[in-house]
Amino acid sequence: MLFHDWLKDDSKIILFDGGMGSEIFKRGITPGRLPDTLNIEKPDIIYEIHKAYYDVGADMCQSNTFGASYLNLQIYKVENQIKEINERALDNIKKACPPNRLIVADIGPSGEFRPPVGKASPDQWVSSFTKQANILENGVDLWHIETMSDIEEMLAAIEAIRKTSTKPIISSMTYKKTKRGFFTIMGDSLEKCVRIQENAGVDIIGANCTLGSDEMVHLIKELKSITDTPISAKPNAGQPRIDSNNRAYYDQPVKDFVSDIHQIIKLGAKIVGGCCGTTPDTIREIRKVIDSL
Repeated sequence: MLFHDWLKDDSKIILFDGGMGSEIFKRGITPGRLPDTLNIEKPDIIYEIHKAYYDVGADMCQSNTFGASYLNLQIYKVENQIKEINERALDNIKKACPPNRLIVADIGPSGEFRPPVGKASPDQWVSSFTKQANILENGVDLWHIETMSDIEEMLAAIEAIRKTSTKPIISSMTYKKTKRGFFTIMGDSLEKCVRIQENAGVDIIGANCTLGSDEMVHLIKELKSITDTPISAKPNAGQPRIDSNNRAYYDQPVKDFVSDIHQIIKLGAKIVGGCCGTTPDTIREIRKVIDSL
């Protein structure tokens, strides 16, 4: 499989795509709507975004299915559309994907927390993610479980995928920088999360979202010192700001972001890309850096 070849090739840095939600909102879609339903309602927009990332040199892009697990769709009262939303997501990205590039299934948090914050149980998480994974399995090359702030929910998603698939898994937690180091909002340290992810047998351990590229440099440095598992990094384009229409925007200069990604590659990350606020322009500039190495 192509992804395994890339992982084994020491000279290959794998380039991921950039932000999806921030690109959707740029195209006039109202914030607060579930971007995943646009797979059905505005497939041209989703196709266009995927194609833009592949066109600038992304080795792999992820399906527009971040919020398309059963529990999350239930929050928006569209859980009866789970099959159609995920299947149409695959149609849109397949149409955009050129030969010798990869399609990554994107699995995001369920939107439901465990007690005492919420009332989700691990069994409910596993069931919800299994429903989604069953639909995506036949159309993807690998999996990216991302933006998880609860290591227990991450484990539930890994379990659900392993029931369905033998394809590689990238597992990306999201962290905040504190005086004591990097922690999830549920209070789990980077080290604890890494040990649990290693024991779960994932193929790549990553971090994405929440942190800007400058803070991600420090996190990847720490991550590299505590694991031999290949590493993935998808930071945000700085911190979000709010405009006069109450919309979030990101104004970090592309050159600053790309300079930090160069550092992250030098620290030993195998997979790099961008999260919120990053664009096809960002990915194009990272491609130039990778090609020059």
